[in-house]
Amino acid sequence: MSQSSVASDLRKTDADAKVERKAKRFYIGLVLFLFAIQASIMTAVITMSIGDPGGAVMPNYYQAGLQWDQTKQSRTASDRLGWSVDLEASDVVDGSGKRALLVSVVDAQQKGIDSLAVAGKLYHLAAADYIIESPFVASGEGRYLALLPVARPGSWKLELNVDGAGQPMTESIDFTVD
Repeated sequence: MSQSSVASDLRKTDADAKVERKAKRFYIGLVLFLFAIQASIMTAVITMSIGDPGGAVMPNYYQAGLQWDQTKQSRTASDRLGWSVDLEASDVVDGSGKRALLVSVVDAQQKGIDSLAVAGKLYHLAAADYIIESPFVASGEGRYLALLPVARPGSWKLELNVDGAGQPMTESIDFTVD
């Protein structure tokens, strides 16, 4: 075997080694790149799942469960008294994003009940961890009014506490805003 053939074999080996190194770098880089993409996606998913207020649990749900008898009794108080509690949400939103909410409380004879203290907790069902608490002001004939920030379209829940009914009374009203 001559020296020139050995040298050409070594050159092929050096060329092959370069190609092999290049291939190793490419495939290792590809694996690391795919891992980085997966890690980025998982970070985004975890951040969204933790930071999404839509996953919030209804306020005081655990406490209501522990005191279920009292909770059920206060929720059915209007039925026992023969009262009706209705909500009317205004179609108009003012410049600051507030909307008029009018609660009507009438007895079995359809007469308005004025001597009550009405307060509400309002939240959007897609953001149940942002609760707006507000008293409702009596405006006569069993009507109680509040201006609340209800500009966001969608489904809302208003949980009313009514004092002055002779027994604890709560009402939960779902409504939709377009």
